[in-house]
Amino acid sequence: MNRILKIYLLIIFFSFSANLTSQVMGKLTLDEALEMALNENKLIKISQQRILGSEGKLSEMKSNYFPRIEIQSVGAYNSDPNLYINKGDLNGLYNQLLNDGFINEAADDWLINNYPLPSRKVTILGGNNFAVKSNAAIYQPITQLTSINTGRKVAELDVEISKLQYDGVKSKIRLGVKELFYGILIQDAKVNEALQEVEYKKSEYKDATNAYEAGELLYMYVTSAKAEVFEAAQDLLYEKNLKDQYISSFNQLIGAQYSYLPDLELPILDFEPVREIQEYYVQGSEKNYGLNIALADLDKSELGITAAKKAFIPELSFFAQYYYNYGIPLYANQYLLTGLNFQWTLIDFGERASVVKQRNAIYNEALDNLEYKILTLQGEIQQAYKNISYAESLILTALKAYEAREEELILTINAVEAGEALSSMMFKARADMSGAKADKLAAELNYQIAVAKLNSLVGE
Repeated sequence: MNRILKIYLLIIFFSFSANLTSQVMGKLTLDEALEMALNENKLIKISQQRILGSEGKLSEMKSNYFPRIEIQSVGAYNSDPNLYINKGDLNGLYNQLLNDGFINEAADDWLINNYPLPSRKVTILGGNNFAVKSNAAIYQPITQLTSINTGRKVAELDVEISKLQYDGVKSKIRLGVKELFYGILIQDAKVNEALQEVEYKKSEYKDATNAYEAGELLYMYVTSAKAEVFEAAQDLLYEKNLKDQYISSFNQLIGAQYSYLPDLELPILDFEPVREIQEYYVQGSEKNYGLNIALADLDKSELGITAAKKAFIPELSFFAQYYYNYGIPLYANQYLLTGLNFQWTLIDFGERASVVKQRNAIYNEALDNLEYKILTLQGEIQQAYKNISYAESLILTALKAYEAREEELILTINAVEAGEALSSMMFKARADMSGAKADKLAAELNYQIAVAKLNSLVGE
Protein backbone atom coordinates (compact mmCIF):
# COMPACT_ATOMS: atom_id res chain seq x y z
CA MET A 1 0.00 0.00 0.00
CA ASN A 2 1.61 3.28 -1.10
CA ARG A 3 1.80 6.43 1.02
CA ILE A 4 -0.92 8.35 -0.87
CA LEU A 5 -3.43 5.49 -0.37
CA LYS A 6 -2.64 5.38 3.35
CA ILE A 7 -3.27 9.10 3.67
CA TYR A 8 -6.52 8.72 1.71
CA LEU A 9 -7.73 5.99 4.09
CA LEU A 10 -6.78 8.14 7.06
CA ILE A 11 -8.82 11.02 5.62
CA ILE A 12 -11.87 8.74 5.21
CA PHE A 13 -11.47 7.40 8.77
CA PHE A 14 -11.11 10.88 10.21
CA SER A 15 -14.16 12.13 8.29
CA PHE A 16 -16.21 9.25 9.72
CA SER A 17 -14.98 9.81 13.30
CA ALA A 18 -15.54 13.55 12.96
CA ASN A 19 -19.19 12.90 12.03
CA LEU A 20 -19.62 10.77 15.14
CA THR A 21 -18.05 13.23 17.55
CA SER A 22 -19.79 16.21 15.99
CA GLN A 23 -23.14 15.05 17.35
CA VAL A 24 -22.62 16.50 20.80
CA MET A 25 -25.15 17.59 23.41
CA GLY A 26 -23.34 20.82 24.26
CA LYS A 27 -20.28 22.30 25.88
CA LEU A 28 -19.24 22.03 29.50
CA THR A 29 -17.10 24.32 31.60
CA LEU A 30 -14.62 22.73 33.97
CA ASP A 31 -16.90 23.28 36.98
CA GLU A 32 -19.87 21.79 35.11
CA ALA A 33 -17.79 18.77 34.09
CA LEU A 34 -16.63 18.23 37.67
CA GLU A 35 -20.20 18.43 38.96
CA MET A 36 -21.47 15.97 36.34
CA ALA A 37 -18.64 13.54 37.09
CA LEU A 38 -19.36 13.57 40.84
CA ASN A 39 -23.05 12.93 40.15
CA GLU A 40 -22.88 10.45 37.27
CA ASN A 41 -19.60 8.54 37.42
CA LYS A 42 -20.30 4.86 38.08
CA LEU A 43 -17.22 4.33 40.26
CA ILE A 44 -18.47 7.02 42.64
CA LYS A 45 -21.90 5.42 42.77
CA ILE A 46 -20.32 2.02 43.49
CA SER A 47 -18.32 3.59 46.34
CA GLN A 48 -21.51 5.11 47.75
CA GLN A 49 -23.15 1.68 47.83
CA ARG A 50 -20.12 0.26 49.62
CA ILE A 51 -20.57 2.88 52.35
CA LEU A 52 -24.22 1.89 52.75
CA GLY A 53 -23.24 -1.77 52.91
CA SER A 54 -20.57 -1.20 55.56
CA GLU A 55 -22.96 0.94 57.62
CA GLY A 56 -25.52 -1.85 57.45
CA LYS A 57 -22.87 -4.32 58.66
CA LEU A 58 -22.08 -1.99 61.59
CA SER A 59 -25.76 -1.86 62.57
CA GLU A 60 -25.85 -5.65 62.42
CA MET A 61 -22.86 -5.93 64.76
CA LYS A 62 -24.36 -3.45 67.23
CA SER A 63 -27.58 -5.47 67.38
CA ASN A 64 -25.61 -8.42 68.80
CA TYR A 65 -25.25 -6.58 72.11
CA PHE A 66 -28.95 -7.00 72.81
CA PRO A 67 -30.86 -10.17 73.72
CA ARG A 68 -32.53 -12.27 71.06
CA ILE A 69 -36.25 -12.79 71.52
CA GLU A 70 -37.75 -15.62 69.50
CA ILE A 71 -41.29 -16.92 69.20
CA GLN A 72 -42.18 -20.24 67.63
CA SER A 73 -45.62 -21.81 67.28
CA VAL A 74 -46.95 -24.91 65.55
CA GLY A 75 -50.62 -25.70 64.91
CA ALA A 76 -51.64 -29.08 63.56
CA TYR A 77 -54.52 -31.47 63.05
CA ASN A 78 -54.14 -35.04 64.40
CA SER A 79 -56.72 -37.60 63.31
CA ASP A 80 -55.94 -39.87 66.31
CA PRO A 81 -54.46 -37.86 69.21
CA ASN A 82 -55.23 -40.36 72.05
CA LEU A 83 -52.78 -42.67 73.88
CA TYR A 84 -53.79 -46.34 74.02
CA ILE A 85 -52.89 -49.70 75.57
CA ASN A 86 -53.76 -52.43 73.12
CA LYS A 87 -55.26 -55.79 74.06
CA GLY A 88 -52.65 -58.08 75.66
CA ASP A 89 -49.96 -55.37 75.99
CA LEU A 90 -49.67 -56.19 79.73
CA ASN A 91 -49.44 -60.01 79.37
CA GLY A 92 -45.89 -59.69 80.55
CA LEU A 93 -47.27 -59.47 84.10
CA TYR A 94 -48.23 -63.16 83.87
CA ASN A 95 -44.68 -64.02 82.90
CA GLN A 96 -43.46 -62.05 85.92
CA LEU A 97 -45.79 -64.03 88.22
CA LEU A 98 -44.49 -67.23 86.63
CA ASN A 99 -40.91 -66.23 87.35
CA ASP A 100 -41.84 -65.35 90.94
CA GLY A 101 -43.35 -68.83 91.41
CA PHE A 102 -46.93 -67.79 91.98
CA ILE A 103 -48.29 -69.60 88.90
CA ASN A 104 -47.03 -72.38 86.71
CA GLU A 105 -46.37 -72.32 83.00
CA ALA A 106 -49.58 -74.06 82.02
CA ALA A 107 -51.65 -71.58 84.02
CA ASP A 108 -49.70 -68.77 82.41
CA ASP A 109 -50.62 -69.91 78.90
CA TRP A 110 -54.23 -70.40 79.92
CA LEU A 111 -54.47 -66.89 81.41
CA ILE A 112 -52.88 -65.31 78.35
CA ASN A 113 -55.29 -67.08 76.02
CA ASN A 114 -58.46 -66.57 78.10
CA TYR A 115 -57.83 -63.43 80.14
CA PRO A 116 -55.36 -61.20 78.25
CA LEU A 117 -54.26 -57.99 79.96
CA PRO A 118 -56.05 -55.85 79.09
CA SER A 119 -58.88 -57.76 77.58
CA ARG A 120 -59.56 -54.97 75.06
CA LYS A 121 -58.01 -51.74 73.70
CA VAL A 122 -58.00 -49.16 76.48
CA THR A 123 -57.65 -45.34 76.07
CA ILE A 124 -55.12 -44.06 78.63
CA LEU A 125 -55.05 -40.34 77.75
CA GLY A 126 -57.32 -38.46 75.48
CA GLY A 127 -56.03 -35.67 73.26
CA ASN A 128 -57.58 -33.15 70.89
CA ASN A 129 -57.65 -33.37 67.15
CA PHE A 130 -56.40 -29.80 66.91
CA ALA A 131 -53.13 -29.20 68.80
CA VAL A 132 -51.02 -26.11 69.36
CA LYS A 133 -47.45 -25.99 70.64
CA SER A 134 -45.77 -22.61 71.23
CA ASN A 135 -42.68 -21.31 72.93
CA ALA A 136 -41.13 -17.90 73.54
CA ALA A 137 -37.41 -17.63 74.31
CA ILE A 138 -34.92 -14.92 75.19
CA TYR A 139 -31.15 -15.34 74.85
CA GLN A 140 -28.53 -12.90 76.15
CA PRO A 141 -24.80 -13.47 75.52
CA ILE A 142 -22.51 -12.68 78.45
CA THR A 143 -18.89 -13.62 77.86
CA GLN A 144 -19.39 -13.21 74.09
CA LEU A 145 -19.92 -9.48 74.59
CA THR A 146 -16.16 -8.90 74.42
CA SER A 147 -15.98 -10.58 71.02
CA ILE A 148 -19.04 -8.65 69.88
CA ASN A 149 -17.36 -5.41 70.91
CA THR A 150 -14.29 -6.33 68.85
CA GLY A 151 -16.52 -7.09 65.88
CA ARG A 152 -18.19 -3.71 66.29
CA LYS A 153 -14.82 -1.96 66.17
CA VAL A 154 -13.92 -3.88 63.01
CA ALA A 155 -17.23 -2.86 61.42
CA GLU A 156 -16.58 0.79 62.36
CA LEU A 157 -13.19 0.58 60.65
CA ASP A 158 -14.87 -0.89 57.57
CA VAL A 159 -17.19 2.11 57.48
CA GLU A 160 -14.19 4.43 57.82
CA ILE A 161 -12.32 2.59 55.06
CA SER A 162 -15.32 2.69 52.70
CA LYS A 163 -15.67 6.45 53.27
CA LEU A 164 -11.95 6.97 52.65
CA GLN A 165 -12.21 4.93 49.46
CA TYR A 166 -15.20 7.03 48.42
CA ASP A 167 -13.29 10.27 49.02
CA GLY A 168 -10.26 8.82 47.25
CA VAL A 169 -12.33 7.87 44.21
CA LYS A 170 -13.84 11.36 44.09
CA SER A 171 -10.37 12.88 44.30
CA LYS A 172 -9.10 10.69 41.45
CA ILE A 173 -12.17 11.49 39.35
CA ARG A 174 -11.74 15.23 39.92
CA LEU A 175 -8.06 15.00 39.01
CA GLY A 176 -8.86 12.91 35.94
CA VAL A 177 -11.48 15.40 34.75
CA LYS A 178 -9.03 18.27 35.13
CA GLU A 179 -6.28 16.38 33.31
CA LEU A 180 -8.56 15.48 30.40
CA PHE A 181 -10.21 18.90 30.28
CA TYR A 182 -6.87 20.69 30.15
CA GLY A 183 -5.47 17.98 27.90
CA ILE A 184 -8.23 18.64 25.36
CA LEU A 185 -7.47 22.36 25.50
CA ILE A 186 -3.79 21.61 24.85
CA GLN A 187 -4.65 19.17 22.07
CA ASP A 188 -6.99 21.72 20.46
CA ALA A 189 -4.06 24.14 20.35
CA LYS A 190 -1.91 21.41 18.78
CA VAL A 191 -4.59 20.80 16.15
CA ASN A 192 -4.56 24.50 15.33
CA GLU A 193 -0.77 24.40 15.15
CA ALA A 194 -0.98 21.44 12.75
CA LEU A 195 -3.51 23.33 10.61
CA GLN A 196 -1.13 26.26 10.35
CA GLU A 197 1.66 23.86 9.44
CA VAL A 198 -0.46 22.43 6.61
CA GLU A 199 -1.14 25.94 5.31
CA TYR A 200 2.57 26.70 5.45
CA LYS A 201 3.48 23.52 3.55
CA LYS A 202 0.84 24.29 0.92
CA SER A 203 2.24 27.77 0.49
CA GLU A 204 5.78 26.41 0.29
CA TYR A 205 4.64 23.90 -2.32
CA LYS A 206 3.04 26.72 -4.28
CA ASP A 207 6.25 28.77 -4.16
CA ALA A 208 8.25 25.73 -5.27
CA THR A 209 5.89 25.17 -8.19
CA ASN A 210 6.18 28.79 -9.28
CA ALA A 211 9.97 28.65 -9.02
CA TYR A 212 10.06 25.44 -11.10
CA GLU A 213 7.87 26.96 -13.81
CA ALA A 214 10.18 29.97 -13.84
CA GLY A 215 13.14 27.64 -14.33
CA GLU A 216 14.65 28.59 -10.98
CA LEU A 217 14.21 25.23 -9.20
CA LEU A 218 14.57 21.56 -9.99
CA TYR A 219 11.40 19.44 -10.11
CA MET A 220 12.63 17.17 -7.34
CA TYR A 221 12.23 20.06 -4.91
CA VAL A 222 8.61 20.40 -6.05
CA THR A 223 7.88 16.73 -5.35
CA SER A 224 9.62 17.05 -1.99
CA ALA A 225 7.41 20.01 -1.09
CA LYS A 226 4.35 18.07 -2.24
CA ALA A 227 5.26 15.12 -0.01
CA GLU A 228 5.68 17.50 2.92
CA VAL A 229 2.10 18.73 2.36
CA PHE A 230 0.78 15.19 2.75
CA GLU A 231 3.01 14.56 5.74
CA ALA A 232 1.70 17.70 7.41
CA ALA A 233 -1.86 16.53 6.64
CA GLN A 234 -1.04 13.19 8.21
CA ASP A 235 0.23 14.93 11.36
CA LEU A 236 -3.00 16.95 11.43
CA LEU A 237 -5.08 13.75 11.26
CA TYR A 238 -3.06 12.29 14.11
CA GLU A 239 -3.58 15.34 16.33
CA LYS A 240 -7.32 15.44 15.57
CA ASN A 241 -7.73 11.74 16.26
CA LEU A 242 -5.87 12.12 19.56
CA LYS A 243 -8.18 14.99 20.49
CA ASP A 244 -11.21 12.80 19.72
CA GLN A 245 -9.79 10.07 21.96
CA TYR A 246 -9.40 12.58 24.80
CA ILE A 247 -12.99 13.75 24.30
CA SER A 248 -14.24 10.14 24.38
CA SER A 249 -12.33 9.44 27.62
CA PHE A 250 -13.61 12.74 29.03
CA ASN A 251 -17.24 11.75 28.42
CA GLN A 252 -16.68 8.31 29.86
CA LEU A 253 -15.16 9.80 33.01
CA ILE A 254 -17.97 12.28 33.64
CA GLY A 255 -20.54 9.52 33.11
CA ALA A 256 -22.23 11.23 30.16
CA GLN A 257 -24.65 9.11 28.15
CA TYR A 258 -24.11 11.37 25.16
CA SER A 259 -21.05 13.17 23.86
CA TYR A 260 -20.14 16.50 25.42
CA LEU A 261 -17.36 18.85 24.40
CA PRO A 262 -15.33 20.84 26.87
CA ASP A 263 -15.72 24.57 26.55
CA LEU A 264 -12.58 25.39 24.61
CA GLU A 265 -12.62 28.98 25.74
CA LEU A 266 -9.60 29.20 28.01
CA PRO A 267 -10.77 29.61 31.62
CA ILE A 268 -9.20 32.18 33.89
CA LEU A 269 -6.25 30.34 35.41
CA ASP A 270 -5.49 30.82 39.07
CA PHE A 271 -1.79 30.26 39.68
CA GLU A 272 -1.98 29.51 43.37
CA PRO A 273 1.31 29.81 45.25
CA VAL A 274 3.02 26.60 46.28
CA ARG A 275 3.99 26.14 49.92
CA GLU A 276 7.16 24.60 51.29
CA ILE A 277 7.49 20.91 50.54
CA GLN A 278 7.70 20.01 54.24
CA GLU A 279 4.15 21.29 54.70
CA TYR A 280 2.97 18.88 52.01
CA TYR A 281 4.76 16.01 53.71
CA VAL A 282 2.94 16.77 56.97
CA GLN A 283 -0.43 17.25 55.32
CA GLY A 284 -0.01 14.12 53.22
CA SER A 285 0.81 12.01 56.28
CA GLU A 286 -2.45 13.19 57.84
CA LYS A 287 -4.88 13.34 54.93
CA ASN A 288 -3.68 11.11 52.10
CA TYR A 289 -6.51 8.67 51.38
CA GLY A 290 -4.34 5.67 50.55
CA LEU A 291 -2.21 6.20 53.66
CA ASN A 292 -5.25 6.50 55.93
CA ILE A 293 -6.73 3.35 54.41
CA ALA A 294 -3.48 1.50 55.08
CA LEU A 295 -3.52 2.77 58.68
CA ALA A 296 -7.13 1.63 59.12
CA ASP A 297 -6.20 -1.78 57.67
CA LEU A 298 -3.43 -2.02 60.27
CA ASP A 299 -5.87 -1.27 63.10
CA LYS A 300 -8.32 -3.76 61.63
CA SER A 301 -5.69 -6.50 61.47
CA GLU A 302 -4.76 -5.83 65.10
CA LEU A 303 -8.40 -6.26 66.09
CA GLY A 304 -8.38 -9.51 64.12
CA ILE A 305 -5.65 -10.83 66.42
CA THR A 306 -7.70 -9.79 69.47
CA ALA A 307 -10.79 -11.53 68.10
CA ALA A 308 -8.83 -14.72 67.39
CA LYS A 309 -7.49 -14.81 70.97
CA LYS A 310 -10.97 -14.32 72.39
CA ALA A 311 -12.03 -17.58 70.77
CA PHE A 312 -10.30 -19.31 73.73
CA ILE A 313 -12.82 -17.75 76.19
CA PRO A 314 -15.73 -20.06 77.17
CA GLU A 315 -19.16 -19.00 75.98
CA LEU A 316 -21.70 -18.23 78.69
CA SER A 317 -25.25 -17.14 77.88
CA PHE A 318 -28.41 -16.47 79.86
CA PHE A 319 -31.66 -17.92 78.53
CA ALA A 320 -35.34 -18.06 79.48
CA GLN A 321 -37.99 -20.10 77.66
CA TYR A 322 -41.75 -20.23 78.13
CA TYR A 323 -43.66 -23.20 76.68
CA TYR A 324 -47.38 -23.50 76.04
CA ASN A 325 -49.13 -26.71 74.94
CA TYR A 326 -52.69 -27.46 73.96
CA GLY A 327 -54.00 -30.80 72.75
CA ILE A 328 -50.83 -32.93 73.05
CA PRO A 329 -50.95 -35.66 75.74
CA LEU A 330 -48.13 -36.18 78.27
CA TYR A 331 -46.88 -32.58 77.84
CA ALA A 332 -47.40 -29.94 80.48
CA ASN A 333 -49.84 -27.24 79.44
CA GLN A 334 -47.32 -24.49 80.21
CA TYR A 335 -44.01 -24.06 82.00
CA LEU A 336 -40.97 -21.74 82.27
CA LEU A 337 -37.36 -22.85 81.79
CA THR A 338 -34.52 -20.45 82.64
CA GLY A 339 -30.81 -20.65 83.45
CA LEU A 340 -27.31 -20.35 82.01
CA ASN A 341 -25.84 -22.08 78.99
CA PHE A 342 -22.11 -22.88 79.13
CA GLN A 343 -20.04 -24.00 76.16
CA TRP A 344 -16.29 -24.40 75.88
CA THR A 345 -14.16 -26.19 73.34
CA LEU A 346 -11.43 -27.91 75.34
CA ILE A 347 -9.45 -29.43 72.48
CA ASP A 348 -9.48 -28.18 68.88
CA PHE A 349 -6.16 -29.72 67.78
CA GLY A 350 -4.56 -26.32 67.14
CA GLU A 351 -7.34 -24.69 65.12
CA ARG A 352 -7.62 -21.54 67.26
CA ALA A 353 -3.84 -21.22 67.58
CA SER A 354 -3.57 -21.45 63.77
CA VAL A 355 -6.09 -18.65 63.38
CA VAL A 356 -4.04 -16.45 65.75
CA LYS A 357 -0.94 -17.22 63.68
CA GLN A 358 -2.76 -16.25 60.48
CA ARG A 359 -3.98 -12.99 62.00
CA ASN A 360 -0.42 -12.16 63.11
CA ALA A 361 0.76 -12.64 59.54
CA ILE A 362 -2.01 -10.34 58.28
CA TYR A 363 -0.98 -7.72 60.85
CA ASN A 364 2.67 -7.88 59.76
CA GLU A 365 1.59 -7.57 56.13
CA ALA A 366 -0.54 -4.52 56.96
CA LEU A 367 2.38 -2.97 58.86
CA ASP A 368 4.74 -3.46 55.91
CA ASN A 369 2.08 -2.07 53.58
CA LEU A 370 1.75 1.06 55.75
CA GLU A 371 5.50 1.63 55.73
CA TYR A 372 5.54 1.12 51.95
CA LYS A 373 2.70 3.64 51.52
CA ILE A 374 4.58 6.20 53.62
CA LEU A 375 7.74 5.88 51.55
CA THR A 376 5.80 5.89 48.28
CA LEU A 377 3.83 8.98 49.28
CA GLN A 378 7.00 10.85 50.18
CA GLY A 379 8.48 10.01 46.79
CA GLU A 380 5.30 11.00 44.94
CA ILE A 381 5.06 14.33 46.80
CA GLN A 382 8.72 15.05 46.04
CA GLN A 383 8.23 14.24 42.35
CA ALA A 384 5.01 16.28 42.13
CA TYR A 385 6.77 19.22 43.76
CA LYS A 386 9.60 18.97 41.22
CA ASN A 387 7.06 18.85 38.40
CA ILE A 388 5.57 22.11 39.63
CA SER A 389 8.98 23.77 39.69
CA TYR A 390 9.66 22.42 36.19
CA ALA A 391 6.26 23.68 34.99
CA GLU A 392 7.00 27.14 36.41
CA SER A 393 10.25 27.26 34.45
CA LEU A 394 8.47 26.13 31.29
CA ILE A 395 5.92 28.92 31.65
CA LEU A 396 8.67 31.54 31.70
CA THR A 397 10.58 30.12 28.74
CA ALA A 398 7.39 29.44 26.75
CA LEU A 399 6.24 33.01 27.36
CA LYS A 400 9.54 34.40 26.09
CA ALA A 401 9.40 32.13 23.04
CA TYR A 402 5.82 33.22 22.36
CA GLU A 403 6.78 36.90 22.57
CA ALA A 404 9.70 36.31 20.21
CA ARG A 405 7.49 34.44 17.70
CA GLU A 406 4.90 37.20 17.95
CA GLU A 407 7.54 39.77 17.05
CA GLU A 408 8.84 37.50 14.29
CA LEU A 409 5.36 37.27 12.75
CA ILE A 410 5.01 41.05 12.64
CA LEU A 411 8.45 41.43 11.01
CA THR A 412 7.72 38.67 8.50
CA ILE A 413 4.38 40.19 7.48
CA ASN A 414 6.15 43.52 6.93
CA ALA A 415 8.88 41.82 4.89
CA VAL A 416 6.34 40.01 2.70
CA GLU A 417 4.37 43.19 2.11
CA ALA A 418 7.61 44.95 1.18
CA GLY A 419 8.46 42.18 -1.26
CA GLU A 420 11.54 41.17 0.69
CA ALA A 421 10.32 37.66 1.55
CA LEU A 422 8.16 34.97 -0.02
CA SER A 423 4.53 34.66 1.08
CA SER A 424 5.28 31.18 2.35
CA MET A 425 7.49 32.75 5.01
CA MET A 426 4.41 34.47 6.43
CA PHE A 427 2.64 31.13 6.68
CA LYS A 428 5.72 29.66 8.33
CA ALA A 429 5.78 32.51 10.84
CA ARG A 430 2.10 31.92 11.59
CA ALA A 431 2.74 28.21 12.07
CA ASP A 432 5.65 28.96 14.39
CA MET A 433 3.46 31.45 16.22
CA SER A 434 0.74 28.80 16.68
CA GLY A 435 3.34 26.35 17.97
CA ALA A 436 4.66 28.87 20.48
CA LYS A 437 1.11 29.67 21.57
CA ALA A 438 0.36 25.96 22.01
CA ASP A 439 3.57 25.50 24.03
CA LYS A 440 2.69 28.49 26.22
CA LEU A 441 -0.82 27.14 26.85
CA ALA A 442 0.54 23.64 27.52
CA ALA A 443 3.03 25.03 30.04
CA GLU A 444 0.31 26.96 31.87
CA LEU A 445 -2.12 24.05 31.92
CA ASN A 446 0.56 21.54 32.87
CA TYR A 447 1.28 23.73 35.87
CA GLN A 448 -2.40 23.49 36.84
CA ILE A 449 -2.31 19.72 36.43
CA ALA A 450 0.90 19.42 38.48
CA VAL A 451 -0.63 21.47 41.32
CA ALA A 452 -3.84 19.40 41.16
CA LYS A 453 -1.81 16.18 41.42
CA LEU A 454 0.07 17.47 44.44
CA ASN A 455 -3.15 18.57 46.12
CA SER A 456 -4.70 15.19 45.40
CA LEU A 457 -1.75 13.44 47.04
CA VAL A 458 -2.21 15.44 50.25
CA GLY A 459 -5.95 14.83 50.45
CA GLU A 460 -7.32 18.08 49.05
